[in-house]
Amino acid sequence: MTKPSSSKKSEKKPGGQPGHQGTTLRQVLNPDHRVVHRVTRCDGCRRSLEQVAPLRVDIRQVFDIPMVQMEITQHEREIKCCPHCHRVQQAEFPSHVTNHVQYGPTLASLSLYWSHVQFIPYERMAEMIETWFGHSMSVGTLVHMVQRGYESIRSSIPSIEEALLDSPILHVDETSMRINGKNFWVHVASTETHTRLAPHRSRGKIATDEIGLPPRYKGTMMYDAYSVYPKYQQATHALCHAHHLRELREFAELHRHAWAKKMIDTLLGMKKAVEQSNGLLSESEAKRWEQIYEQVLVNAQQELDARSSSSSVKKAQAFVRRLQNRKGEALRFLREAHVPFDNNQAERDLRMVKVKQKISGSFRQESDAEAFCVTRSIVSTIEKHRKPVWDSLYRLLMGESLATILS
Repeated sequence: MTKPSSSKKSEKKPGGQPGHQGTTLRQVLNPDHRVVHRVTRCDGCRRSLEQVAPLRVDIRQVFDIPMVQMEITQHEREIKCCPHCHRVQQAEFPSHVTNHVQYGPTLASLSLYWSHVQFIPYERMAEMIETWFGHSMSVGTLVHMVQRGYESIRSSIPSIEEALLDSPILHVDETSMRINGKNFWVHVASTETHTRLAPHRSRGKIATDEIGLPPRYKGTMMYDAYSVYPKYQQATHALCHAHHLRELREFAELHRHAWAKKMIDTLLGMKKAVEQSNGLLSESEAKRWEQIYEQVLVNAQQELDARSSSSSVKKAQAFVRRLQNRKGEALRFLREAHVPFDNNQAERDLRMVKVKQKISGSFRQESDAEAFCVTRSIVSTIEKHRKPVWDSLYRLLMGESLATILS
């Protein structure tokens, strides 16, 4: 028996939606180049029109990308001997110029962007560089360049973690990842503005302890019903109703449980009421919804007791007990404006892990997975602040701090 999909078919038509602000190409006031097409002679009498002023000038603009090629910059530092004290003094190379021959930060940031943002395989990256820039690079060189780029930007992670620890709400979740044919897990801690992804061999508490965010967090932690997170008692807790709705739809649609349909309507009614109240219900309204919630659970228990025992009934009874025992965590969003209805933020932040794995398959080694997770943490944080990703990666490689770029 197939589980029902948790998503509903969209009724929207393809293309731009009503009210959507388009991105129509428009002329600019200050183009980079001007090409004037002059009228020099009359086609009728063949007289010169060189000195005749035009009646008007029609303007058309062409937006295009200039042809590019590899550009080589030679850095020369002087070394001098002081004629007075005989001290030898030398100038300093820029911080990113570290070898006698090397690739620069523009190409390094582009490679990092292609690999960890656009998920382009290294072989295709090498082909694109040769096609566009007329320069041959080996796959090994590109791999090394991306690895060095990751090592240069990983110092941004502590500032992301501090921002997450300071947030009143923290979304946490995990998803599987294959590394060298073995099953690993990627753990996420995120908010609307920051993301931290980290791979680990374990899904459980040993992983969350070693990654280090849940043990230090003291705000409200939101997650599904996974048993690890409630062990961190210094935080308050909230449960994700998107997960509850998926389970409820299975009970309602596959097993015809009437109580499940009532609970779906109740949770969605709560969500709508909170949204209409700008995120915070009055205490009387919150209590009213709490009483409705409790009554649905009472009815659910009665309906399940009347059914013959089966695996689906036992699963439903465990689900109902969870909603009863963890009522405070399930209904926290009614009274605390910073607590959302669901944990979709964490799920969105994990989505690119699955996209990367679908395109590239298993990571070859743990260091590759670590580099990907660190880079995606930084890229996701940059995107959430609506900053240009490639330009931001370039600035990080040039030594700017992430805080400066995001400000």
